[in-house]
Amino acid sequence: MQVRYIIVKDHEGQRLDNFLLRELRPVPKSRIMQMIRRGEVRVNSKRARVGLRLNVGDRIRVPPLRLDPTPPKSIPKWLRELTQQSVIYEDEKLIVLNKATGIAVHAGGSIEVGLIDVLRELYGDERIDLVHRIDKDTSGCVLVARSRVAMLEMHYAFQQRKVAKHYDAIVKGAWPESLKSVNRPIERYVLPNGERRARVSESGPEAITAVSVREQCSNASWITANPITGRTHQIRVHTASVGHFILGDAKYSEPTPLPQPPRLMLHASKISVGDELAFEAPLDGAFTDYWNLVGQAD
Repeated sequence: MQVRYIIVKDHEGQRLDNFLLRELRPVPKSRIMQMIRRGEVRVNSKRARVGLRLNVGDRIRVPPLRLDPTPPKSIPKWLRELTQQSVIYEDEKLIVLNKATGIAVHAGGSIEVGLIDVLRELYGDERIDLVHRIDKDTSGCVLVARSRVAMLEMHYAFQQRKVAKHYDAIVKGAWPESLKSVNRPIERYVLPNGERRARVSESGPEAITAVSVREQCSNASWITANPITGRTHQIRVHTASVGHFILGDAKYSEPTPLPQPPRLMLHASKISVGDELAFEAPLDGAFTDYWNLVGQAD
């Protein structure tokens, strides 16, 4: 394959890496990230950052690529059926799902198939894209755009902070009623094994989470968390930073005498966009059953 030039026509505001991921499919994301970081990709004859936001008319230079034949992803029947059952709303612009815990939204690393791959197969539409992400082990609301226009509208709403997200979580100990918010900057970092983490650090960007107590016992609290900002693992890091980590969190928790949770006790229960759109994802039985178990052990 020779050097290729792509003119941006209708992808105003999209990140460079996401743009190339679509345009160069089936080039793996790892290769795209590598060639951007090495300066092999040029935008308007200049080196560009992975997260560069594109403008209409931008001219992108792509280096020669040689691709090995890639077999189509095999999607298990159980995952296809689970995804179909998870849809709680759809129209010509959006699909909203109540994602199950343990399902990754994107493929990567040891994960061969992500939620987005399943949706593209089910709907037969390559233009389907995630509006936002939630962690693999977090359950609940996920918004998916069915067109480029819908994606841009949603991204604009996020930029203008017109999107409100509400999570339910079960945390260790009695959350103080007076602690209504956690305002601590969060930075991302990488462990020696390549695993990505986040931590409270003054060198990180601002991060704010509003918190209220829904129910409480001496050993645990059922809280509602509203992330005002959108940092990596924000709710998980913020709760852990004040000594009340989310139960079942393999990354940020510590051993406790409480019964072992069956999952990460974090659920994206509600999401609203402006005054027009609001969606709610019911809690699964594992979440409520565990809370009842913790209360009995009190």
